[in-house]
Amino acid sequence: MRLPESRLAVLVSLPRNETALAEAARHAGADGLKVHTNVRHRASGTAFGSLDAECERLRPILALGVPTGLVVGAAGSVSTTEMLAARDMGFDYFDVYAADAPADYVEACGPVAAMVALGPGDGPSQAHALVRRGVQALELSTLEPERYGTPLTLATLARLEAVASVVDVPVIVPSQHALEPRDLALLREAGAAAVLLGAVVTGADSATFGARIAPYVAAAP
Repeated sequence: MRLPESRLAVLVSLPRNETALAEAARHAGADGLKVHTNVRHRASGTAFGSLDAECERLRPILALGVPTGLVVGAAGSVSTTEMLAARDMGFDYFDVYAADAPADYVEACGPVAAMVALGPGDGPSQAHALVRRGVQALELSTLEPERYGTPLTLATLARLEAVASVVDVPVIVPSQHALEPRDLALLREAGAAAVLLGAVVTGADSATFGARIAPYVAAAP
């Protein structure tokens, strides 16, 4: 996946597959975007449909030219047939929780970078094994849903450092914590390659979406 090498990347998970939100993130300086299919997003509460249902909303987002990843589903809803269809649409990477990924997930990604999300209980051994199986990027899910929106903790930084120290692929930290711009330096020091800003910190209002992202872009070390 395409990330700047000299600094922490700022990626943005869109709470809805809407071009206006993608444009706001681009104008705020985001390095990349993430969109969704086949999942009910925990933080935003949005239900995303199949690739066919979301396709007409996804194409204008991809046309903006910002590197964009696709969450391909959740438990029981990941379709490798849809993944094969999505490979030609121009996505930078696919993403799914490791626990929800079918056994042939990496193969189904083909030329698209295969990213998986570690669950809150997964650590360095799982991360190392996933990379050995061909995973090209890791999203470090940090919290159980009932703890979303809590401040960044020392335990999360220690877990990030433990995972990043045993793999040679980018480790991306989603904003399940209520991350503040000043936290980005701590994440970078602990080994993160990118932060993925989601609804916990961006909200879902298109009128304020870009303004909420800009301080993180400015603070990225």
